[in-house]
Amino acid sequence: MTSSVSGIGKVLITGGTSGLGLRLAKHFLEKGYDVVATGRKTITLNGYSARFNLIRTDFSNMARTAEAIKKACEDHQFNIIINNAGILSPPDIKLTDDGFEYTFQVNFLSHLMLNEIIIRNSEPGRPLMIASIVSPVYRLAEKNLAVYPIKSDYSPIKAYSSSKLCLALMCSYLHTKYPEPGFRCISFDPGTFSSEIYRMQKEWFRQLYRIAAPFMRSAGKVASRFGEVLNREDLVDGAVYRSGKGKGRVPVAETNAVRIFWKECEKIIEPYVS
Repeated sequence: MTSSVSGIGKVLITGGTSGLGLRLAKHFLEKGYDVVATGRKTITLNGYSARFNLIRTDFSNMARTAEAIKKACEDHQFNIIINNAGILSPPDIKLTDDGFEYTFQVNFLSHLMLNEIIIRNSEPGRPLMIASIVSPVYRLAEKNLAVYPIKSDYSPIKAYSSSKLCLALMCSYLHTKYPEPGFRCISFDPGTFSSEIYRMQKEWFRQLYRIAAPFMRSAGKVASRFGEVLNREDLVDGAVYRSGKGKGRVPVAETNAVRIFWKECEKIIEPYVS
């Protein structure tokens, strides 16, 4: 497919009701796209009500998220999926009702499930671009990926960096799994910017973040850089890009441990996907 964002098409943005996700929604609407956004709250975008649709869902609940995405696939055929929804890891380990570390499920596992549902429900031969919003800290993650957390070994930075590494690796995995022409899959590292992903942090952290936010890059500037990346003609599937310039970086080579990890993830999501 062409990766240009200047034409008409349909975009799904997870976490598209606040922060970077909301700026991305406005960016694509301004380019003439129809936008479907997932989010935990209801919003309206003045002037775009005919081309903006909202799916209210919480990625910490896989069954409800799967149901919502399957319903969306009945009504929409997507050209671009942007995996953006995410949280900073809570200070103490927290499990979802599905039994997974909260950050792992919200930032990664539910996205893997969502992408599989949409891929399987897409029209054969329809061009599809999947783009994941990661973070600079994915490079700090340990390479021994694990589905179930070790409670005694939990740390917020380890959980967050691992979830973002999994999200980046997912792009290589999906492109290998679905080698059809027209299917593209890349990641985008936005660097440090002002966002709203601190909702599970303690109040002192939230206050500190609010003080620092005005001195960070805006979500609007990051959204514009992301658009520049998608306009590139030399995209390498599976690579992580930081801006419209520069070379993409492939996270890690595939190993037997990584292959085992993907098999475990597939077993988890399959009941929700099928």
